[in-house]
Amino acid sequence: MKIEVINEKRLNHIHYCRIHKENNQLSGSFWVPSKSKSKNKKMFSIELNDSDFLVCDPEHIFKQKISGNKPSECILNLMNILIQEDMEFLQKLEMKLERIEDQLMSHTGSHYESQIFEMRKMISTFDSYYDQMIEVVQNLQEFYKGFETLEKRLTRLSNVTDRLAEYSIQLREMHQTQVEMRQNQIMQFLTIVTTIFMPLTLITGWYGMNFKAMPELDTSYGYFIVMVVCILIIILEVIYFKKKKWF
Repeated sequence: MKIEVINEKRLNHIHYCRIHKENNQLSGSFWVPSKSKSKNKKMFSIELNDSDFLVCDPEHIFKQKISGNKPSECILNLMNILIQEDMEFLQKLEMKLERIEDQLMSHTGSHYESQIFEMRKMISTFDSYYDQMIEVVQNLQEFYKGFETLEKRLTRLSNVTDRLAEYSIQLREMHQTQVEMRQNQIMQFLTIVTTIFMPLTLITGWYGMNFKAMPELDTSYGYFIVMVVCILIIILEVIYFKKKKWF
């Protein structure tokens, strides 16, 4: 069987993986998500019949030779090449999520939201890719045999991405919970400070009226008495708040 890989043609119209058969010609177009941040996806297309197998690979996705004596062997080999390193890649993504979790638990690091968002976006992209590849394999099984193992591999990869997606959601919720807890602590502190100074504000406002008939204004020790009263009020409030475990 003749196998040819060409790189001249640019493919800008491919947005999902699909394959179809018309007469004796099998045609397919594929997009492959990038495993780095440099590019979102790479694209290629195939044309296959009983004697020829043509791969249009303008972005050099396939670094190794595609082999096969039959049409089913060629496309099976090609699809196995596409996913041969994906499980290791997904494990690295899981390790990154675990590092983010450790940072959240130890309150180290920063920019958690952007990190989690980028991870979720990449995981979602691969999840969609595996779902489309499973559908392609199921369509191929209408024409060829021997794709059961490949379908199982893709299903396992899809299950892993689902688990990673759930993990990333839990990390986002954990981060949001920590943010809300910090906000509650700040609001609690401000509320306590406000509560402590409310009686003092009342006292200063009361004696700020300066009526002539106020006896305390003529007392030589009035200033010190009010000062001691204010200090006692603060001490009693602090003791009360500590008993209530408000801080």
